Amino acid sequence: MSDDTTESAREHADALVREHLARRGLRQTLAAMDSEAPRTQHAISSRVAVAKGLKMDRLVRRNKERDAPLASLLEMLCEALELNERPIRIEGGASNGAPTAVAAHALGAAAAAQPAAPALRTGAGARSGADAGRARALERDGANREAVARPEMLVMRDAGSAAAPSARFAAGGLGRADGDLSDRGRQPLDQAGAMLLDEDVGDVHDAYDAYGDVDARYTRVSAPRPSALPAQPRASLPPGVRARELGDGVAAELSLLFHGRPHAEWMASWARQGFGFSDVDALPFALRQRRGGTCGVIAAIQALLLRELLAASPPIDPLRVGREERQAALARALAGSLWAIAEAAAAERRGAHAEPGRSGNAGGGADCALASLVTFPARMALPPPRELGRAASVIDASSREQLEQCVAAMLPELQRTDGAAVIAFVYSAVLSAGGPAAVRAQIDSTGIGSSTLIGAHGYCTQELVNLVATGVALSNVFDGDKELDGMVMRGLSRRAPVGLLSLFERYGHVAVGSNLKAPMYPVWLAFMESHYTVVFAKRHPDAQAPFDLWYYDMLANQDYEIRVTLDPTREAAARAKGDLVPPLEDTLHTKWPGVHISWNGVDPLL
Repeated sequence: MSDDTTESAREHADALVREHLARRGLRQTLAAMDSEAPRTQHAISSRVAVAKGLKMDRLVRRNKERDAPLASLLEMLCEALELNERPIRIEGGASNGAPTAVAAHALGAAAAAQPAAPALRTGAGARSGADAGRARALERDGANREAVARPEMLVMRDAGSAAAPSARFAAGGLGRADGDLSDRGRQPLDQAGAMLLDEDVGDVHDAYDAYGDVDARYTRVSAPRPSALPAQPRASLPPGVRARELGDGVAAELSLLFHGRPHAEWMASWARQGFGFSDVDALPFALRQRRGGTCGVIAAIQALLLRELLAASPPIDPLRVGREERQAALARALAGSLWAIAEAAAAERRGAHAEPGRSGNAGGGADCALASLVTFPARMALPPPRELGRAASVIDASSREQLEQCVAAMLPELQRTDGAAVIAFVYSAVLSAGGPAAVRAQIDSTGIGSSTLIGAHGYCTQELVNLVATGVALSNVFDGDKELDGMVMRGLSRRAPVGLLSLFERYGHVAVGSNLKAPMYPVWLAFMESHYTVVFAKRHPDAQAPFDLWYYDMLANQDYEIRVTLDPTREAAARAKGDLVPPLEDTLHTKWPGVHISWNGVDPLL
């Protein structure tokens, strides 16, 4: 083996690793590699060049046709070896049928030792029985895999036409198309007369690294062409559901709405928070919050998840819910929140006040509900602020059924503990409401409420919590609208699906209305001392008999059941001046004043 061949193999191997790290979003690891193994003048920075150099054309094409494509070239090679496949070589290569030196170096001795089967011909030639059998096995494997729509699978596809973006986003640039990555046709014959197998290699580019550096993170370096098409998810999405680029303009508007300035950085507590379940057996329903800040959103989704369990027929006991049942309930809770937001926005556009329902409406028009689901590349890793518009993709759904299917397909990514699924979800909520301008119009302009959706110390504002839990970004928790010095303050106009109780009401600072105190289902967010938790009953309490409530704090690493019993037939225990009163008791007394509360042998939470 010549020195030139060895050097070429090393450069291809390095490029493989860099491309894999970039697709995984492992920036620090990638930076460490660049520091310890600086790139030479011969370094390969194009994904297409790597695929061609390693003769991976057939693997790439197969991967593109699968329901759940692999993210990186290295993963494709590893899977081929696991399935006893060889790297694909160009017809007319080495006469002994062994992989090229470059591929052997990249794959190691195991790849070089694989027996070769006759190469695939695209003309009158045919596969050998062994080669065809392996191909069928690989195709069956791809077909039988559970199709999960990972964000890194949002790749460009050739299509005859693109679905027109919703008119409500056109001005913001949400419908801006991506670069044209159409098929490039077949290549000319090589010297041996066989067709080269690198056709359509361009299609392996996704919307974030087209013709760019393999470690460009999320930056696209090629300019989009006029015939650009939006990115399409390579997953089992419902017919008619397409993906589009978020767009730089809307990304900046989202940052203004959440943080008050464009291109703002999110706190780490948000950037590493998904909708994952706790591993505590006693609390199978429980979502887990890793750090402070996201509690308002996590609590709202936890409450909606509990509602889904209680609304099932027959109702599902949250303390005995199975894994599959809770997964399905979480998907319905996430989709239900977004669909309620979309329906409320559509009703507002129609000038109506019909209650957002649970049934979807297909059809078109500016007055029909259209929910949006935002996804990030590289396993839900948060892109840098200035690259968000080009990195994030948006999936639009015109019915609740479509939306639930999309969310269910994306659920493994939304539950990642190292991803920014909560950020993607709150972006989805804003877009489902009609965009940043529409949400800003829902917020009171009195100056009393918050002008952003993220408050001090990275906490959720009341507007954000109300948006996720009730469908509208209201600044208040009272019923109906009120007038203050000629300015209208908006409150809830209808009974909420889940409720809210606030310790601030005990202090006389707010008045929570009956639409939140008496929700459709016996589930309440409990707001105490700048933190949201959840309280629920398994059935609507009887005001004349004792009943149980369960309390859960997503952030407290709670590993046991907390059940309190409220007895309307007994008065609350008398307390001496200076006695410490559990905040939860004070909060519950805002709805059930004066009732006796028993902690059932558990130490009260002070």
